[in-house]
Amino acid sequence: MKKFALIFLVIVLLLFIISKVLEIDIVGYFEREVVRVQYVNSQQQSNIFNETFDLEEQTFTLFDENCNKFGPYTFTEAGEKLKDGLFLECKTIDGHELFEIENHQSSYISSQDFINNVSNLIYDYPGFEGDEVDNWRIQLAVYQLPQPFRKLLLDKVKVINGCHPYGEALYDRCVYGVFDPLGYGADGRYGNDWEKTIWISDRGMKSGHLQDILLHEAAHAYSYSILNKCFSSNGGSFRELAHERFGNEENFADAFVHYYGGKWTNYVQRAYLESDDNKWFTDMIEYCDWYIDCKEQLEISF
Repeated sequence: MKKFALIFLVIVLLLFIISKVLEIDIVGYFEREVVRVQYVNSQQQSNIFNETFDLEEQTFTLFDENCNKFGPYTFTEAGEKLKDGLFLECKTIDGHELFEIENHQSSYISSQDFINNVSNLIYDYPGFEGDEVDNWRIQLAVYQLPQPFRKLLLDKVKVINGCHPYGEALYDRCVYGVFDPLGYGADGRYGNDWEKTIWISDRGMKSGHLQDILLHEAAHAYSYSILNKCFSSNGGSFRELAHERFGNEENFADAFVHYYGGKWTNYVQRAYLESDDNKWFTDMIEYCDWYIDCKEQLEISF
């Protein structure tokens, strides 16, 4: 027992030292997870979007080659429509994304906020600012993210310490954070190698809000990558539903920060997230996990 207690104390001490050296709030992460799990456990009610989670009762929205919506269809009906040439996902780029780079910037600007042109040939990305220590800080921050954000960023979205080139061109400074779905360059053209990336600038790293900035940008990535592909029974995507509920994409991302226990936000300041909004987030995540799994089963089956 004494040996176990000693090992536990050593682990706690190491976590404390790491959190201090790398300025990562590891203790705060565990506190947020405990609070969130307690809340979720206290809300074990029927899902407001799907009470049965029966595959045969699940409905699907499909698309043609021009991204027109069809449905909703049952699982069996959707399979037949896929054979007829419809698709599970829209195959064209959302025009709205062409003009929307989500950015997390501070309202407070000092003379030190203005950027220098920095690049690093290791990444060969314009604006890369990272070094070994900051890259470790980012990786630790990613591993502290809650699911489903952590899985998304580890599997499909690269996190870069740098000044996003288009964000710099738009605001004449390095914004704290950017989610870039399409790989925008400084000229505003997309299609560069850094599509589906999150950028955290040195300003963001030094702000003291790394974890909350990363939560905000991960929420954008989740909105774009998952909620765009998750549809309610009436045929609307959950990204659209989220915008209707919270006003716009930025407000929604800030609400997601509060849902996961974050403290610092830029667009909406609130002491806490209302109970019905907490319930909405919990049920949305559960439902969309189910919906995406159903779509994968549908794709495999037909």
